[in-house]
Amino acid sequence: MKDSVWLVTGAGSGVGRTLAVALASSGAEVILAARTRQALEDTAAWCGERALVAEVDLADPSSVDSLAAVVRQRLAGRPLAGILHAAGVMLWDSAATPSGWSRVPLVNAVSPWRLTLALEPSLLAAPGARVLFVAGAAFTLNGVRPHLEYWKGAQNGKGMTLALEAAAAKVLMVRSLHRRWLGRASAFAFHPGFVKSSLADGLPLPLSFLGCVAQPFLSARCANGEFLALDAGAGVLSGQMVQNRRAVPNCPFPPDQAAETAWLNELETLL
Repeated sequence: MKDSVWLVTGAGSGVGRTLAVALASSGAEVILAARTRQALEDTAAWCGERALVAEVDLADPSSVDSLAAVVRQRLAGRPLAGILHAAGVMLWDSAATPSGWSRVPLVNAVSPWRLTLALEPSLLAAPGARVLFVAGAAFTLNGVRPHLEYWKGAQNGKGMTLALEAAAAKVLMVRSLHRRWLGRASAFAFHPGFVKSSLADGLPLPLSFLGCVAQPFLSARCANGEFLALDAGAGVLSGQMVQNRRAVPNCPFPPDQAAETAWLNELETLL
């Protein structure tokens, strides 16, 4: 970890801030990205002098491209050890953005994918580089499939569905990167479970209340993070879900390489 360079999105709070501080504590140089500069400055104060603050709006593709340029400039030819995609939104209504994408899938899945592809050369230059996508609670993804045709335009009342679809899309993304990189780098989908977060601030009061009531029960089911891994003892990705280093049979949906590749190819044509 020492002297490596990592990019952390959503670094202004929550999981992103926690992971960024952990990386900095291990000696890594961290590039902190989020929308709010003050929140980033607060995280940087915890990370130390080797932290770089970079404002980004993941709902704006041009802002994502600018962040990629900032990262490449900071690297100055050095490899990028990893990306932690911790940014995300959870909204009841998902308004259309100027780019045409609906805000929730754009922020939660499309822009992280765009950023990963933009920085792929720098990642592959680092031995053992890793990309981590923070997704939803694994058991909520059973049977969820992303419908790219619905990811454009305003989706009033569909924000929660889109958030689940975006989380499921991250599973497709990490499987695809595993096949694409052939061991040169690793990708993971991390499911931290249900945690108290400002992500739910945009939900209607009844749903927020129900979430608070259900919190102890849901947290008990998701107390440990879940990864996609080659097997129960591995540190690289395949299509198997593991929890507590034991295989879990209820992977969100079985791998379908041809369908997943076609879906991501279509996504890339729309970026």
